[in-house]
Amino acid sequence: MRNIAVVFIVLFFTACSTTYPSIIEYKIDTEVQIPQNLEDSCQKSSLTVAQVFVKSSLMSKKMKYVVGKYKEFAYNQSEWAENPNRAISDVIVKALESANIFQTAGSYKSFSRSDYTLESRVDLFSQYFSEDKKESFVKIAIVFSLIDNKTAKIIASKHISKERKIQKANAQSGVIALNELLGESLDEMIQWISGSCE
Repeated sequence: MRNIAVVFIVLFFTACSTTYPSIIEYKIDTEVQIPQNLEDSCQKSSLTVAQVFVKSSLMSKKMKYVVGKYKEFAYNQSEWAENPNRAISDVIVKALESANIFQTAGSYKSFSRSDYTLESRVDLFSQYFSEDKKESFVKIAIVFSLIDNKTAKIIASKHISKERKIQKANAQSGVIALNELLGESLDEMIQWISGSCE
């Protein structure tokens, strides 16, 4: 009788418990290949990297994707480890520090004054699926603007847009492709900005 009561209690509690699937967090952490033969027009200047301007869907950790032309959904079991706007800002600073084209390159969090400010606007940073969800690709589009802090005017601007088809239609493949395209975009940005100082 006692064994039956124990079995009943165990079954009761296991039937009432809910199992939630684990959530996988993905990072934005890209490899940047510093281009060779960079111009040195910025070597004696300092730069502040402003926080990236993004659409509201990139200001949370929810990882979203687009189906067809108009439908946007959020993954249930995948999310960003950090808000993409912060993560992309940090990756830009890291890339510019590695490139060593400015005397100093700092984040918007710094209180130091600088000669220039780099503003970035991310227009696209998403994974897309066909209506039948059998094919997938990613798109990234960023506009970089270099501002002279003495005049508060934009002295140079660069629009970078990239797209890549991915082999597997899942979140992990999308994250890998987005990181690769972001790295390629930062390579181009570094090449451009190295010759943009006045």
